[in-house]
Amino acid sequence: MFSDEQYKQVIKQEMAKLKKSVKIKVFTSKAVEPNGRKIQACMDCGEFMALLRIYEENSNGLLTIEELSIDDHPKFAKQYDIQRVPTILFIDDDGREIIRYLAAPSGQEIQPFVQTLFAFAGTPNYYEATIKQFIERINPSTIKVMITNTCPYCPQQVSIANLFAIASKGKIRSVIVDISANLDIGQYYDAAGVPYTVINDQKAISGLVGPEVILKSLIGGNIRVQY
Repeated sequence: MFSDEQYKQVIKQEMAKLKKSVKIKVFTSKAVEPNGRKIQACMDCGEFMALLRIYEENSNGLLTIEELSIDDHPKFAKQYDIQRVPTILFIDDDGREIIRYLAAPSGQEIQPFVQTLFAFAGTPNYYEATIKQFIERINPSTIKVMITNTCPYCPQQVSIANLFAIASKGKIRSVIVDISANLDIGQYYDAAGVPYTVINDQKAISGLVGPEVILKSLIGGNIRVQY
């Protein structure tokens, strides 16, 4: 999953710039069916956590990664509907899920993950003013972005979805899915290529599109977007 020393150095360099504290949760498992709940076995949780610890260990103590085994925390796993592991959750202070990662933040996905961590910690969000302007016209929504870690266009789409979610204060949720690791999800949504974005399980958008396209899909009408 992660062996490139160059990417490792990128993580170290970027995380050293973190100035505010941030916490995320990661669900893992050693069992296939803990407590009667059918969840896929986590064959690479150790490697996945080793990758995340690189982020944590180079954050000047500001990033906290809480690993939760679904075997030991079945109620919490049920609360957040954890159906597969590993799963990363960005949960706000009110207990709302803002972002879900079914993808490893490695390769091309390092930069958008770092950007997401920083924005979640409270650093300036480029889309905050725009989302605030249109928030009353946006229904509670989920943006699913299907990616692969080698896709050169996926990082930008991931950044848009995640920053929208953070700026919306819980009204928008983003879900990042690596369809190489989750083939069934890609097949279910008929994602022939990446990035592939699905909004509220209805509107599907193929390829890389700008934030105005995503925003118009969320609102459901034509608008003039200025940034």
